[in-house]
Amino acid sequence: MKKLTFELEFITPAFIGGANQQAELRPTSFVGLLRWWWRALKGECDIERLREEEIKIFGGDGKMASPVYLRVEGDVSKDKGLIKKYGLDLIFDEKKRAFFGSHIGVGYLYYFMVPKKKRNGQEEERREFIEPGSRLKLTLIGKDEVLDHYIASLWALVFLGGVGARSRRGGGNLAVADYEPKDLVEDLKISFTPTDDFHGWLKENLKRAKELVGPPKTPCGKYGEYSTIPDPRNIDFNSVLILSQKEFNNWIEALNDIGNEFMKFRKIKNERKDEQNKRNEEWVLNIAVFGLPLRYGKGEAVKVENTKEVITRRSSPVIIKVIKTPNGKYKWMALQLWGKFLPDGAKLRFRGYTKLPSFNLIEKFFQKFGGEVKEEGKNE
Repeated sequence: MKKLTFELEFITPAFIGGANQQAELRPTSFVGLLRWWWRALKGECDIERLREEEIKIFGGDGKMASPVYLRVEGDVSKDKGLIKKYGLDLIFDEKKRAFFGSHIGVGYLYYFMVPKKKRNGQEEERREFIEPGSRLKLTLIGKDEVLDHYIASLWALVFLGGVGARSRRGGGNLAVADYEPKDLVEDLKISFTPTDDFHGWLKENLKRAKELVGPPKTPCGKYGEYSTIPDPRNIDFNSVLILSQKEFNNWIEALNDIGNEFMKFRKIKNERKDEQNKRNEEWVLNIAVFGLPLRYGKGEAVKVENTKEVITRRSSPVIIKVIKTPNGKYKWMALQLWGKFLPDGAKLRFRGYTKLPSFNLIEKFFQKFGGEVKEEGKNE
């Protein structure tokens, strides 16, 4: 049995906790996250084979306990007033159900988590969050052959994802402050210490993380049954990953920049009044693949039809996050996951229009930036 301890730092607010909306660190939450990222790394579309291997590594089915003990501990700082705490310039327009102000990008990405500061100056009390700068220790104890999988999954969680609500929109992003023993990780030839060439470093270590979890017998491909991380050995990595070239002084500046870019890209533009309704409805169906639920106008929601199950929610295949650079600055990143958005044959409906889901708009979003974003976070 070997023991490995990571000291992790929250670099963006983490909306993580139980049903009572109070922020808390729970080992079961982290185990669940590591399982999810293991599946995304594995990319195995023989579901029975996937489940069998997953149970051997993480336990489950009510019969097998996890072969790895996971402990999470930390004295984290918490708050509820996100706007007040960080002096965000955000005003919520109740009629338009939208934020206004110089930090509109943060409000756009964190929409449901941000207290609605109204024009009368009052501020709603929203969900409690763990403050950036808080640290936790995550300890893993187990055998080498199983620990390898946990380490690969933890690498993906830290550098590709986040924890808690809005984790695909910059919530609960982490950085590695330290880990012990060093040789246990270094022997696996996977790095938890980013270099100045973060894009290249990320690509090489993602390859190694996939090697540690092992190759799939039945690869999922682009339209598999569940979300997977594209293999940088088989594709142009720039087509699924965007990294800001500009460095920012703090997480707020970084998140606000990509939030503004994302908002402008998704914004509906009406060129002629007589085509307004048609353009709105078609565009709403196009942007629905960025995640459901999606409401437009007077609260009307995009619906899913031609499916046996009732579907009202779908996670976004686009992860937006913040990373911390070796010199203590911040960058934003966007990653496209692969996998079906809806079951085969299912259609999106909005008002009188229906459409099969298409990733064309997501691909255009990544093409717009062409890999690493030019100066000021914009394409030339």
